[in-house]
Amino acid sequence: MAKNVEIKFKSNDIGMYYTLKSANGPVGRHMRTKAELVRELARVRVGKRTGALAMSLYINQSATLTGQTIEIGSKLPYALMHHEGTRPHVIHSRDGGTLRFASKGRVVYARTVMHPGTKPNRYLADSLPLII
Repeated sequence: MAKNVEIKFKSNDIGMYYTLKSANGPVGRHMRTKAELVRELARVRVGKRTGALAMSLYINQSATLTGQTIEIGSKLPYALMHHEGTRPHVIHSRDGGTLRFASKGRVVYARTVMHPGTKPNRYLADSLPLII
């Protein structure tokens, strides 16, 4: 005759939280490592006129109801325009002054200019699949 075997499962809520939601747990450490690789690759791929955008890239890791989330980004106002590109647009001088810029080796002054727009440099979005 077969004996009935009783199996009991006791949940370890603290252990599960540490494993799945803590930044110091195995899942959190793995996600942070991947995020740091994405950020470093993005720093290589981003435009480098001054290097400010590359150095401004941050990582924010936080717990959610279902696990963890990682945010990689920049708070610089032009970061999104650099990433997504811009359409052609008019640039006006401030306070009725003039704009000064170089074009074809000459210094040019104007109150408004038509900017041709910029191509996107998806330094973050293109780096993610290469690491993940």
